[in-house]
Amino acid sequence: MGLFDNILESSAKVADKVAKVTGEYIDKGKDKLNELSLENELSKAQKQLGALVYALHKNGESNEELVNQYIEEIAKIEAQLEAARAEAKEEGTVVIDIEPEEVKAVKFCPTCGKDVDEDDAFCKYCGNAVK
Repeated sequence: MGLFDNILESSAKVADKVAKVTGEYIDKGKDKLNELSLENELSKAQKQLGALVYALHKNGESNEELVNQYIEEIAKIEAQLEAARAEAKEEGTVVIDIEPEEVKAVKFCPTCGKDVDEDDAFCKYCGNAVK
């Protein structure tokens, strides 16, 4: 296998690794976006509950059923958020693991152009001296 073939093969392996890692980062980004969306939803629901409790108290009213509905909704969002965080923690971080391939220098016969071993003194194809 010639130097060019070694370089192409190594490049293809690196490109495959990069594509895989890029896909993993995209998935991580989607997971983080989902987590941020849940956090925003939780914050919004908590603010609405606070506003409801304040309005009810200010007007001297009570609506335990409505307050409980908000509390249940907040609990659901908290459970979804905790599950998303646990899943992200289990997946861990993306590690780029690209081991360098061994690329050997290739020597070419100056007469016939065939590749020869580095330590060859003569071309095994045409017999001419290889310097």
